[in-house]
Amino acid sequence: MKRLTRRFKALGDGTRLSLLVLLSERPCCVCELAAALNLSQPTVTRHLQKLSDAGFVSAERHGFFQIYRLAPEDEEARRLLALTFEALKDDPAAEALREKLRRLEVGPPFLRKEVCGPCTGPEEKTLAEKEG
Repeated sequence: MKRLTRRFKALGDGTRLSLLVLLSERPCCVCELAAALNLSQPTVTRHLQKLSDAGFVSAERHGFFQIYRLAPEDEEARRLLALTFEALKDDPAAEALREKLRRLEVGPPFLRKEVCGPCTGPEEKTLAEKEG
């Protein structure tokens, strides 16, 4: 019962629902999610940790980036996510979030200096910097 309670608590928060909507589009780094939601990276990280603890998302480190993705850990988590996305499929706010994320898509993280600048390392350069 504790696991189910933790999962419903995770799904019962608007910010976490928004994060799930964004991650249903594609894996994202924290800075992309923060930009899409107009939140600080620490706030987004705390919400992602709750989603991870509930078994809905996982993270993988790629250099300076922590990439989050949907990764339901079991059948119960998969069913809860499926029901959540079904309920949100025609929601205007969810579609607005998806569109905002699409506007942020400009290629791999090292090309997104305007979005991912804070999480890129000193050796990371944008395409313009590499070509300039």
